[in-house]
Amino acid sequence: MVALDLAYAETKARLVGSIGPPDSPSWSNGVPATPGWSVLDVVAHVTGLAADAANGGMPGDLNLLEQFRDPEVVAARDAYADGHVIRRRERTPAEIIEEWDAAEPSLLEQLRGERTGPGALPFGFDVVLVTDLCVHADDVAFALGLPPPNRHSAASRVALAGYAFGIDYRIRALGLPGLTLRYDGKERTLGDEPAAADVAADPWELLRALAGRRSRAQIRALEWTGDSEPYLGLLPAYGERQDDLIES
Repeated sequence: MVALDLAYAETKARLVGSIGPPDSPSWSNGVPATPGWSVLDVVAHVTGLAADAANGGMPGDLNLLEQFRDPEVVAARDAYADGHVIRRRERTPAEIIEEWDAAEPSLLEQLRGERTGPGALPFGFDVVLVTDLCVHADDVAFALGLPPPNRHSAASRVALAGYAFGIDYRIRALGLPGLTLRYDGKERTLGDEPAAADVAADPWELLRALAGRRSRAQIRALEWTGDSEPYLGLLPAYGERQDDLIES
């Protein structure tokens, strides 16, 4: 079992280290995976999540499992994420990192499950926090033209499992036959067996597809058996990406 606190701390250190010191020009780079956001905006967002978690401010009424079919959930999700960025637009990289560092001890305590009752993380948000940071760390790495990140990190395994849980929910909610994911010599059937289709991919490439970092055409180009069409729009957790994102 992955220790969520260690996975988070490791990924945070990797992300901050990849950008460089607070006066580095890398902070202003655009991030293709999240159009309209700079590297600084991405870090502002994950800092905002960390601060909310540390201070008991996570949105307990935001059911992310329903974002695939409820526009109100999508709007609330996007407003919440954008708010992290907007509220930190006038801050320097050094100030944002200082805020994140201050929130980290309490956040790690939350990820270890050491806080219960008022102020504890809403159900499932421990995985959400690690997953979100993992995906954004990879977004930033490619925005800076860095070598491929650690594609088999603990955080990546957490993220892949979390996204798979969401796909299972969507398949069952829509009454579709099961889908089998094949990666790294493993297979996981989502929904009921027998599966009507399966998709095979490198685990990291599959993770990027499930995180909404691949277009429908790119997802269709994965190694499918059976009819892929019913599942193409269900794989991306946050809705379909319209443009191809090329990361190599």
